[in-house]
Amino acid sequence: MSLTREEQKYVARELRENFKHAGLTPEVIQADLAFSHEQYEETMKLGPTCDEKAISRLRSYLEEKLEEQGKIPYSSDSYEG
Repeated sequence: MSLTREEQKYVARELRENFKHAGLTPEVIQADLAFSHEQYEETMKLGPTCDEKAISRLRSYLEEKLEEQGKIPYSSDSYEG
């Protein structure tokens, strides 16, 4: 993963906030994205084995689900270099 530590911090927060506000279960997200339990956990934590494609898919998915609910997604974009 090529995110800096600072970017990782903000992206991790974005994922947590959007997950919390989307009201979805991990199981629903895993099924919709065809993620294994391990891949989901690693991506949510930005663990050492997660990849940028999975992060991007999860971010987009959560943003889409929030927008479908009429909610404004939390975004870390303003913090990314």
